[in-house]
Amino acid sequence: MISVTVDEDIHEAAPHERLIDLFNRSGVRVPHVCYHPRLGPIQTCDTCLVEVGGKLVRACATQTSDGMVVSTRSSAAKSAQRAAFDRILGNHLLYCTVCDNNNGNCTVHNTTKLLAVEHQRIPFQPKPYAVDHTNPFYRYDPSQCILCGRCVEACQNVQVNETLSIRWEDPHPRVLWDGGAKIGESSCVSCGHCVTVCPCNALMETTMLGHAGFLTALPKSALEGMIDLVKGVEPEIGYRPILRVSEAEAAMRETRIRRTKTVCTYCGVGCSFDVWTKDRHILKVEPADGPANGISTCVKGKFAWDYVNSPDRLTAPLIRDGDGFRAATWDEALDLVARRLTEIKAASGPDSIGLIASSKCTNEESYLMQKLARAAIGTNNVDNCSRYCQAPATMGLFRTVGYGGDSGSIADIEQAALVVIIGSNTAESHPVLATRVKQAHKLRGQQLIVADRREHEMARRADVFLRPNPGTDLVWLSAISRCSTTA
Repeated sequence: MISVTVDEDIHEAAPHERLIDLFNRSGVRVPHVCYHPRLGPIQTCDTCLVEVGGKLVRACATQTSDGMVVSTRSSAAKSAQRAAFDRILGNHLLYCTVCDNNNGNCTVHNTTKLLAVEHQRIPFQPKPYAVDHTNPFYRYDPSQCILCGRCVEACQNVQVNETLSIRWEDPHPRVLWDGGAKIGESSCVSCGHCVTVCPCNALMETTMLGHAGFLTALPKSALEGMIDLVKGVEPEIGYRPILRVSEAEAAMRETRIRRTKTVCTYCGVGCSFDVWTKDRHILKVEPADGPANGISTCVKGKFAWDYVNSPDRLTAPLIRDGDGFRAATWDEALDLVARRLTEIKAASGPDSIGLIASSKCTNEESYLMQKLARAAIGTNNVDNCSRYCQAPATMGLFRTVGYGGDSGSIADIEQAALVVIIGSNTAESHPVLATRVKQAHKLRGQQLIVADRREHEMARRADVFLRPNPGTDLVWLSAISRCSTTA
């Protein structure tokens, strides 16, 4: 550990630690809008400028050294931070009280408060572009976009879909999808990374709009009138009392918006996220910086939950009636199942009946299923659907590494020099895991071999793509193993 002096206080830091990480860890309050610990230094906002050795440096891109002396409160640092944030506010219309993103976690709102901004020195200038609603899951408002570049970095180097960019030479820069296509017509895979890292309301889930705040569901004309009224009094009273009203409204939202931490059940990666709910309706899914996924989600985990409150969900049991089905009561349905099982058991014996549990059931539910099979029906014909596809892999792992599961971690896959994918379109089946491979392949030179009959995304990214004939896996795997051993 080394010693770094920050505003006359001595702090311990790891060698070459980013200054901004030291500040955040030590409780030193320095604004930073474009920096995100999962994205690294983007260096577009300049709000984290501090003074080191008489020079202004970006805290997000400056590493610690032993004996370093840092001033975050010098007149030069404070002036530079404020000037940088003034430029940001020129791209953003503050209307926090009637904004669906006013939930205590808006970086622009919080930075306005941290820097004690009373008035905008650079007037807001809307961009001459329409709001893009062409994606079914989120929308982009160019006039609210502060051009921090977080979403671009997330798309380029976290998801590695490489759809988003900013053309800075344009007269009115904005975030572009495939160079200027509408979102719904672009190569966007709706992973949600861009929405997650957006520090304001430029990118927002459509399910949040009009539902998060107490006033946000008002007609557009009423909202615009309220915004104009607030902007009219801002020159006289300043932002401080306006922000207090916004924070009071945000605190009221906490009484009706619940955030529940859970783990996604779509695949086995184990992504962790918070589910935002209001009145038993889901508002959004937000990654909870879990050990498996960090800020990452896929289209299924982030957005594929509308079935929960879908009007198409079954609300009553259905009984086959001829070629169709008819609705029935639970008593009628359960009586029918019990009667038919009893009749089949009496006619053909208990072993003529088999029960299959879902792999998405809890351990307790699976236990009850086997108890029903063994204790009530009298058969051992009970199975789980995951065994069909997992049993060969489990057996192979037991024979090779002595353990019937993964012997490594996702982090190990990221750090590997070579990854071999056999018969899997990982970008489709386990998208968040695939992002780690794509990151390592793009940013760290990881080698990638894909063997599959299909030419999918991972195959197109591979350094070597094999299309083996069916039944030849043992031959070419043995050849690779022999070559790697002799090498």
